[in-house]
Amino acid sequence: MPRFLIVDDDPVSCETLREILAPHGQCDVASDGQEALRAVRAAMDDRFPYDLVCLDILMPNTGGHDALRNIRRLEAERGLAGSDGVKVIMTTAVRDSRHCLQAFREGCESYLAKPINAPEFLQQMYALGVLKRDADEPVPTGTETAE
Repeated sequence: MPRFLIVDDDPVSCETLREILAPHGQCDVASDGQEALRAVRAAMDDRFPYDLVCLDILMPNTGGHDALRNIRRLEAERGLAGSDGVKVIMTTAVRDSRHCLQAFREGCESYLAKPINAPEFLQQMYALGVLKRDADEPVPTGTETAE
């Protein structure tokens, strides 16, 4: 079962992501980058690392950019590099292209603006290999509507 870490100081954003992710795996939540780094480290120590971290940029204490750099540094210290590391999707209300470019330079795999569009989010997870599609399961197009 996949394991996900949602890192956001906004309870509404956390709940939205949890509703999208919970049917697909275990969800843990951290409210800032320091808490996220502790959770990632503990998951690695337990040999049950996260498959995906959803990381907000603007948070108190340690923000998303610092958290991402620290996660990648921790992975490097443990011999993990590139595709061996956790997949990180930046999920943020910040629509500044400088933040987006910086996040990719720091090692995120995707960047989605809030409010999160569930089909688009799930499509990214399939594209990153975080979720595996059954042979008969349709590819999400982003045009689906909730029933």
